[in-house]
Amino acid sequence: MGEGEKRDGELDKDSRKRLEKLEAEWEKPPAPHSIGGLSAADLRLLLEHFQPLQDLMRRIVTDVGERVPVAMPPRRAATALPASVAPCAEGLDVDSKAESPGELANTHRDLAQAQFERQQALNQCGQLKDECEKALQDLSECNNAVKALQEENKNKKQTIKKLEKQLQQAQKELRDCEASHPSTAELTLLRADPELTRHMGLAILPADDTQALIQMVAVLAQRDNLERLWSTLKDRCEADKRPVSTDELTLLKAALAWHNHNWPTRPYSLIEAMPDSGYDFERHLRSRHNTRGETVAALRLPGIADGGGHILCKALVHTR
Repeated sequence: MGEGEKRDGELDKDSRKRLEKLEAEWEKPPAPHSIGGLSAADLRLLLEHFQPLQDLMRRIVTDVGERVPVAMPPRRAATALPASVAPCAEGLDVDSKAESPGELANTHRDLAQAQFERQQALNQCGQLKDECEKALQDLSECNNAVKALQEENKNKKQTIKKLEKQLQQAQKELRDCEASHPSTAELTLLRADPELTRHMGLAILPADDTQALIQMVAVLAQRDNLERLWSTLKDRCEADKRPVSTDELTLLKAALAWHNHNWPTRPYSLIEAMPDSGYDFERHLRSRHNTRGETVAALRLPGIADGGGHILCKALVHTR
């Protein structure tokens, strides 16, 4: 058996000493240009008998195959390796002249950098995945909140419809009650306005409200007294240069309703005049404070028309 075919236990004394020295140098930190003293025999000795170098080559080969395909230089004529080196080079598509340790270190550094960048990319992908999952969760919560609000809005609309129906019913009942029972607001107005009470022939109203209401309705329900009430209110509006007050208009409408209660088939009605409408001499009475103008600026006092539509009292208007 030749020297190149010796097993690990058959190294000669010089080879064993050289291997021990190389093993000691392997553990030291690398120094600049330290590879210059390594001969081909030393490299072969390490490849054949130094287990850490064999393991390093296997890891490099594995990383190259799995992660970054490395372009190999053009193949040259292969030289048969010794049988003891074959297990270390198994599966390698390399020529007989191995890369120098410097090239291997550069390749290993490039692989480490590529692995680091790949890990960073994986971390970023993981972060983006977490953000997407969080966004999807927020979107789902928003959708649920929108559905809840829509359902609540639907319930509120139904509640509003019910309340509107109840309000309409209450307003109808109030109108019916007011129609069947004269309000005390008119009586309060007359008690507080002695001048108006005197003009209407109601100077002495009974202290009892019921008797006073009967007397007030009986007087104001008559046609002549209805026209007298309108005339009195017109004089007040002209004297004070103002429209009829809310209480005065309420009393006029109440008197008209009491009159119509006696003549339901031919009810009297109020004559209104809308602002910015044209002045109509047949239906409107221009205020004495302005003698010109063919456009209604404001309604001072509604007029009264009888059941046949004939004008009894023209609407008092201010023109411009």
